[in-house]
Amino acid sequence: MSYREVHFRWEYDLKSTPQQLWPFVSDTNRFNRDTGVPSVEPIPGKRQRLRNARRRLQLSFYGFAVEWEEQPFEWVRPLRFGVTRTYSKGPVAELRALAELTRLERGGTRFGYEVWIRPKSLLGAIMIPLQIRFISSRKFARAFKKYDELASTPVLGPETQTDVELSPLVISRLASIKDKLIAEQSNPVVVDRLVQFVQQADDFSVSRIRAYELADDWKESRREVLTTCLYATRAGLLDLQWDLICPLCRGPQETGASLRDINPKVHCATCRIDFNANFDRFVEVTFKPNALFRQVEIKQYCMGSPQNSPHIVAQQLLPAQSSRSLALPLEPGRYRLRALELSGEQGITVTEDGRPSARIAVSGSDWSHAEIELGTNSALQLENTTDAEQLLILERTAVYRPQEFDQTLSRDWRCDCLWPCHEPLRRTQEGDRGRRWRHRKNYW
Repeated sequence: MSYREVHFRWEYDLKSTPQQLWPFVSDTNRFNRDTGVPSVEPIPGKRQRLRNARRRLQLSFYGFAVEWEEQPFEWVRPLRFGVTRTYSKGPVAELRALAELTRLERGGTRFGYEVWIRPKSLLGAIMIPLQIRFISSRKFARAFKKYDELASTPVLGPETQTDVELSPLVISRLASIKDKLIAEQSNPVVVDRLVQFVQQADDFSVSRIRAYELADDWKESRREVLTTCLYATRAGLLDLQWDLICPLCRGPQETGASLRDINPKVHCATCRIDFNANFDRFVEVTFKPNALFRQVEIKQYCMGSPQNSPHIVAQQLLPAQSSRSLALPLEPGRYRLRALELSGEQGITVTEDGRPSARIAVSGSDWSHAEIELGTNSALQLENTTDAEQLLILERTAVYRPQEFDQTLSRDWRCDCLWPCHEPLRRTQEGDRGRRWRHRKNYW
């Protein structure tokens, strides 16, 4: 028996801009946790990686075993994102979700969140609307308003407060470490924020502390925050860890307390590539609290969150022999468009006076084209001319920001990676206004 699809839509007028809200609302892993969705895990005994990054996942909800196949998230940063799930077990046959962020003329954002659900059984047809209307909708509103408050804060603090209560002995020890770090000539403001972050941030935030990311959030020097974190490892507050990063999705594939613990030959199941560790470019230093202060337990509530890959500005799943038009607000810099299942790429340089539109066709096993130049607000026509569905990914590779000029590098600039790759960049030609940049040894 087929049951009618039910549709829900909520709208919220928020005071933050779409760019400010995006890192919070697109973090669906945290959103699912905050709205009471149980943790998820891969279905054991089945092949997990399907074509175009689909996944087979499961959870238990009110005692019901729920299993589904999840399509890859589709998004255009910072305008919208959505996902489709097809269920093989449980009271639901299919679920689709879509979030849209629209800038308001008077300032702020109109945030629209929609859910389409097709029940599989009579129980689902009765219980799902009641669950969403009277329980989930309140949790959604509370979560989005909290994210709005966090996004509009001038200097970001911990995204959420932890429920863990530290003992008086631990608090006293933290105060002692704080005094020691300040005595070692660390920046007192950075030390205070770091200690507060370790105390108050949730397990998601402290399980993989990235010094450069904290520095950008706190509006502090990247070097000072990194130096303070290194001093904190010596003081016993933090533990240092090395993450081996996939060069495409930039997710950690190997983690070790020492470089000797990292396997130099790695396979990324998401990108379906094998690569060798390049310790100059693919290894990131991260930190986590020492176990004497925080016992960190990480559960996954969503495995395909757009915020897992913040360097990807657009991801679209195009059926065979189809096209799609995208309006793309882009920062000046360099980008590349690639297809997950095909070799080849399209290089893109974005400048203020670039072309207002372009058409890119994906065809054959190696579809590379000459680099094109686009404007910061461009219309991009994507065409999939192959006979198979393709997942197209537009990702940022480097952004030129003159305010981050490092005086110690003379005329060289550092790469604006999302991890400390420490690879200097330099201009390819004198007077090109920073349009083309490269690493000293090889192109980024």
